[in-house]
Amino acid sequence: MSEKSKCVLAYIFGWIGGLVVLYAAKNNERNTKFHAAQSIVLSLAYFIISLVIGFIPFDIPFVGTALYVVYIIGVIFGIVKACKNEDPELPLVGGLAKSIFGKKIEE
Repeated sequence: MSEKSKCVLAYIFGWIGGLVVLYAAKNNERNTKFHAAQSIVLSLAYFIISLVIGFIPFDIPFVGTALYVVYIIGVIFGIVKACKNEDPELPLVGGLAKSIFGKKIEE
């Protein structure tokens, strides 16, 4: 499987795909590992924020939809960067992924 395919699968399948690409797939390039780490951070951030919003006792219109749109834009942006072989770092998510998965990315 090509490196681009691994990156795209990591973004499409969220944190599960990211974990599979980061830890189970062998001989990955640094950029592939970085995309997988960003996929994990992006999908878990979406999940946690949507849980927090769900516990708010009053309903704020369109917040859940706006959050989902931001998540999908992040996934599409990551897939496009992976397919174009550009610098893999996404705004906000890239720095967080480096701090959490730094040693695994550099292996």
